[in-house]
Amino acid sequence: MPILGFLLVVAAGAAVWWWRLKAMKEVGSEVIDSVERMRGAYKRRQFRKQAESAPLASIKDPAIAAVTFFLCLANEKPAHKDIARDLIKTRMKGIIEDKDIEEVMVFADWTAKGVISAEDPVRRFRDIWLTHLNAEERQELIGIAEDVCKIGGDTTLEQANAIQALKRTLLN
Repeated sequence: MPILGFLLVVAAGAAVWWWRLKAMKEVGSEVIDSVERMRGAYKRRQFRKQAESAPLASIKDPAIAAVTFFLCLANEKPAHKDIARDLIKTRMKGIIEDKDIEEVMVFADWTAKGVISAEDPVRRFRDIWLTHLNAEERQELIGIAEDVCKIGGDTTLEQANAIQALKRTLLN
């Protein structure tokens, strides 16, 4: 009988340890799953950031880049966006052909909606503007940007920072 009791105690002990190891395995699996979910969320966020900046990367024309930048500035004051669009169309008439201006505006507006900061296009289009625009055209670009910022009253902090970045980029 003592041998049977001993075997019963050993079997019960083995069952308890088996249950504990199984529980530890489940906890470990949950921790690994949580880490993988966080890693996946991080990768999705990085991909989303790249995908949002992709429309900016596709722009190679300095005029389209300028219109996109102007619309990014206009998006900082949504109540006055229509007035800014009209100003941009008027000022870009001699630069972009009349038949293409509406298409450029639609594309630039779509692209500008995905831009988080108005300074992003300055960084993105810096090389395009520096290689394709002469000093007079760069001054005109800055002038139009300042005019867009003046619509609807004082410039916002974001607009002022973008204009400052534009001046630093194009005039230095």
